[in-house]
Amino acid sequence: MSTIIAIANQKGGVGKTEIAIHLTAALSRTNPSENYLLVDLDPQGHATEGVGLKELYDKQGPTLFEGLTQTGVDVSTLIHKVPQESFYLLPSHYLMMTAESSLNDSRMRRREYRLSDLLEEMAAAFDWIIIDCPPNLGLLTDNAIIAAKRLVVPVQAEQTSVRALELLLDQIESLERELKFNVDILTLVPNLVQDSKLARRILGGMRQNLPITDFAFPKRVILQEAYEAGRTIFTYEPERSKREDAIELQGLYMQLAQLVREKGTASHDRS
Repeated sequence: MSTIIAIANQKGGVGKTEIAIHLTAALSRTNPSENYLLVDLDPQGHATEGVGLKELYDKQGPTLFEGLTQTGVDVSTLIHKVPQESFYLLPSHYLMMTAESSLNDSRMRRREYRLSDLLEEMAAAFDWIIIDCPPNLGLLTDNAIIAAKRLVVPVQAEQTSVRALELLLDQIESLERELKFNVDILTLVPNLVQDSKLARRILGGMRQNLPITDFAFPKRVILQEAYEAGRTIFTYEPERSKREDAIELQGLYMQLAQLVREKGTASHDRS
């Protein structure tokens, strides 16, 4: 059975896709004998582009959109190996822009469980499935939360991120109440953090009440460079002046992967 984790935050600009891509890459390095899948549920397709498979975003044939809105789709045709990495991708597609309205059709059965049903067909093939959610609290994000029941939440050390987090927690509570299941927030991940007195104060406030890593991911130009090259921080070759940044980020992502593996496995055992 797969351990499924959704990377969720409806606030844009928190580096959600960055966390999803590099956490998957780091997890695959903690135990190479297991199989890993990154699901790009964001209609914008940023994770698909960020791992070097941009051409899949507008390819012909069965896509994630058909997988969510139709029956009888062969899920094996939706999966693609990520170049230079030890994980696979279920890419987004431009048709996903209409997925919310299609799922909201009154004739659509089990609309909140479409992703869960799709991933269940892949459970035997993948030990870990990481879902990159859209930056909103719509039906696609609901599908991801229900399918995963385990969340990693990227946050910034800004007051707007705190307010967005409160909305996400309210949405989770509403889903738990209405659909009678429990969601486990494995950890909050401070991301794109710039060291300042304000940032330290905001993170300190979060740590009083919420599960949050004791380490933070700094804002580094090399991450955007790796994204544009379609590589993860583990396979991107930076210029010499940025190699220390790459090593720092690789170490932080391996820390996050170990934390998520421990908490995700424990959560899986409890469920």
